[in-house]
Amino acid sequence: MNVSIGSLTIRLEWQLDPVLIGSLVALVTAYALVTGPLRSRFAPGEPYPTGKALWFYGGIVLLYLLEGSPLHDLAERYSFTAHMGQHIGLSYLAAPMLIHGTPTWVLRPLLLNRAVRPLARLLTRPLVALIVFNVAFSAWHFPAIYEGALQNATLHHAEHIAFLALALLLWWPLMSPLPELPRPSYLVQLVYIFVIPIAQLPVSALLTFGDSVFYPTYAAAPWNLGLSAIQDQTLGGLVMKVGGFVAMLVPFTIVFFRWYRDDTRGPRSPERDDPALAPVATGPSRRSDGATSTASTPAPSAVPSTDPSARDAPTSSPA
Repeated sequence: MNVSIGSLTIRLEWQLDPVLIGSLVALVTAYALVTGPLRSRFAPGEPYPTGKALWFYGGIVLLYLLEGSPLHDLAERYSFTAHMGQHIGLSYLAAPMLIHGTPTWVLRPLLLNRAVRPLARLLTRPLVALIVFNVAFSAWHFPAIYEGALQNATLHHAEHIAFLALALLLWWPLMSPLPELPRPSYLVQLVYIFVIPIAQLPVSALLTFGDSVFYPTYAAAPWNLGLSAIQDQTLGGLVMKVGGFVAMLVPFTIVFFRWYRDDTRGPRSPERDDPALAPVATGPSRRSDGATSTASTPAPSAVPSTDPSARDAPTSSPA
């Protein structure tokens, strides 16, 4: 597709790269099989997860729009700002959609098998996830690595696969549905969310306030969204910085109000956890002084679940 901008014509195409298409089709096929015909083997008795499937397939569609639409050519050939938009979409939209769209009974055998579980427990700790994401995020923006990805399609795909994997890791401490790989306390979650965009400030500030263009591809591009190359780089740095802060507002607000809700419920009691333990009125009785009162007797005892994950389990939601 050729797009004319004044006297300039730029070429923007929908991508039919076999690696990209094959990877997305493989993900969709595996998900459809596990949640469909093979569901009785993985989770006997579980209904089809319609809501989660919509989130997962929506995440796959978003991945293709980010990687296969004309945005890909715009980001790879012409505009650093467009490329930062891709990274924001991968990290802060697609990743939480995929986590939220995957049922617990699919995640459990993937992450809690004997080979993977020790590594999963290490990497999903908030501090480790934060450090790994931000170190890798910063490294990919070094000019030699970044420019190499722009010049090599395979390396570019690897870069975005890495961004997606790192983003899944980043979101796990906020969205984990597995009690074996639990979320931290609300306070830790809020601190974690607050620090995420701050940790990216050195890279975004360097890009925003740099007085030279760091990436030759964009310096030589015939069109940078109607901006000069240095203006495009500055705008891209702002997109990275502001986009990160804005994206984190949603999970910060959700976690804060969950904490407030749970805190205002007051101390836990057996009656609150299990209404069957609350007293049940048995009808009026007459006291010795002639007044009528209502007596109550305990309800039949119930044995509460001993599984902590079965009580007040937080609901996963995409940020």
